[in-house]
Amino acid sequence: MSDRHPHRPEWVRWLPAMILGVIILGVAIFGVVAVPRLTADPGPAATDQVTDLNWSVFTEEGLAYIEDARTPRIDLSDPPIAAAPLGLPASGDLTVGPHRTLLDYRLVLIASEDQANGALFVTPGFTLSTRDGRLVSLRIEERGGRDFRQTYLLVAERSADYGFTPPASARLAEAISEARNAGTPVTVRSDRGTSAGMGIMAEITCFGAGVCTVSYIVTPGLG
Repeated sequence: MSDRHPHRPEWVRWLPAMILGVIILGVAIFGVVAVPRLTADPGPAATDQVTDLNWSVFTEEGLAYIEDARTPRIDLSDPPIAAAPLGLPASGDLTVGPHRTLLDYRLVLIASEDQANGALFVTPGFTLSTRDGRLVSLRIEERGGRDFRQTYLLVAERSADYGFTPPASARLAEAISEARNAGTPVTVRSDRGTSAGMGIMAEITCFGAGVCTVSYIVTPGLG
């Protein structure tokens, strides 16, 4: 039988194997160089991104680090809390979130240096409010909406940690009916709990469509 390719160079026979080898080598290099960059946690913060004690600041540089790490930390242990060291305006509101990836932040609030007081909030966003050079409150959002029964169960569960008394589920059902009749949302608030070493109040906003959302209002100190 005659050769179908009598003049084909010898190296042609090895061409598929050579191409495969180059592909494998490229995948290996990508795995060594690129994958760790895609999966690694953010590195340590630069000195202009946090305070000397590694607390969060809300300057442009600090917010960039918060967006990378999603772990803001605020020291509320020595009220009143001055706005300027936090990088906040003397009077105003600053909202963090939602994150560009839609992932939650893990917000840590420390209430006391000598006791295990404080709170951890997993949240899609929060707002810091300042007045007359002081941090006066944080509004911290729960993710999503729930019916009044689910809302009550959530707030009742949180009350064990934060010390407030949750509104009754019947009151939340009434708020939904009121919102439906009025055509505007109705807000129901708990009392102010202090068991975490800071003031925490649940604020529930109910809508006529039968859904309620939950926020927590945190105020520094127990006074």
